[in-house]
Amino acid sequence: MNLFYSVIPSQVIVFFVAISQLSPKFLLLSFLLLTNCTKTPTDSTSQQNEQKTFAPNRGEKLFILGQANEQHLTDYLTFASGEPNPAGFAFYTSLSGTATQSDMARYLNFLEDYPYSALQLGVWTGEIQWGRPGVYLDEVIDGKYDANIQILAEACKQLNRPIYLRFGYEFDGAHNAYPPEIYKEAYRYFVDKMREHNVENVSYVWHSWGTTAYYDTVSYPDYYPEISGIATQELWYPGDEYVDWVGLSIFGTGYGNLNQNQIIQYLINFAENHAKPVMLAETAAIKTTNQSDSDWSIPNTSWFENVFSLIENNDVIRAFTYINVDWEGDNPTSTWGDTRIQASTNTVQNYWRTNLETFIFADDNLYSTIGFSQ
Repeated sequence: MNLFYSVIPSQVIVFFVAISQLSPKFLLLSFLLLTNCTKTPTDSTSQQNEQKTFAPNRGEKLFILGQANEQHLTDYLTFASGEPNPAGFAFYTSLSGTATQSDMARYLNFLEDYPYSALQLGVWTGEIQWGRPGVYLDEVIDGKYDANIQILAEACKQLNRPIYLRFGYEFDGAHNAYPPEIYKEAYRYFVDKMREHNVENVSYVWHSWGTTAYYDTVSYPDYYPEISGIATQELWYPGDEYVDWVGLSIFGTGYGNLNQNQIIQYLINFAENHAKPVMLAETAAIKTTNQSDSDWSIPNTSWFENVFSLIENNDVIRAFTYINVDWEGDNPTSTWGDTRIQASTNTVQNYWRTNLETFIFADDNLYSTIGFSQ
C-alpha cells in the first residue's frame, strides 16, 4: 500500500509545511523517501536477512566523526584539511512526527559529498522525563511508528552505503531508564520491521551507557523486578541474531584507567563471548567539574591516552566515534565544556593526529575492507 494512503491528512500537511523550508534538493530527497516507500509483505525470507557487521579485521579500527550537526562536522574537516575523511559520520534521528523524513533527507544530502564513507545513526527512543520508564518503547511495540520505520528503511536503502544503527542507544543509562524486557521487545520489533523491508546495508549496534546499569526496583518495582545479584547489561541483551556490534559510551570514565574499569571490561568480554566487534559509539573528553565554564577546552592528553590505550589493548574494538563539539556553546545548560580537537592545545592536537594515523579512513578501499558491496 502506498504510504500516502496510510498517513492521515494532518500528518501529510505537517510534513510538507516542514519540508517547504528546505532547498529544492532536500524537497526532492524528501519526496523520494515518501513515494518509494511501498510496503514489503512479511515472509520467512525477509525475516531472516543475513547479518552483517561491516567491521574491519581484528586489530583494525574505523574512525567515525560525530555528531549530529553538519556545521560541527565540516568545521572539523576544515581543521583536518589535507587529511583523509573519516570512515563514517554520526547522526541522530527519531521515529516521531516528521523527524525521520527531514533528518534522512539531510543526511542523504550531506553524505553525497563524502563517497566511501559510512553512516553511524542513533535512533532516539525517549527518556525518563517523558514519564514512566519505557513509554516510547511501548509505542514502538504497539505499532505507532511503523510508517516511520518504513520511511527509515527505504531511506537506508537509498543511501546504498554501510550504516551502523543504534536503536535505543544507552539503554542502561539512568537518563533513559529502559526496563529490560520492554527494551528487548522493542529492539527486536524494530529490527524485524527493518528486515521486513529487506534492508541489507544496516548493521545493528547494541549500545550501552558504559557505566553502572540503571535498575530501580524501589521507584519502579513493576518495571524492575527484584533480581539476585547486580544488574548487568546482559539483562537488556536482545539476542545474538539481533545484534551485530556491542557499543559503549566513554565520557568522564575516560579520565580513569579503562583497562581496569570493571564495566568496560565486562562489556568487552561480553562482546568476545558473543563473537561481536566492539564500537566506541559515543566518546568525548568532557569537563567533569559539573560547573559551567564557557572558556574550557581540552587541557591535556590524559583522556586520549586512556582511550587509545584501551583500543590498543583490545583488538575486538574495531570502531571509534569521537564527538567533536562545543557542548556549552551549543547548550547553555551543559557543563561538559568544549571537546573540539581544533579548540584544544597544540599538545592535544599533535597527540590526536599521531594516534589517529593507525585508524581506517574513507577511501576507495574502505567498502571492500569492511565487506560492503554496493
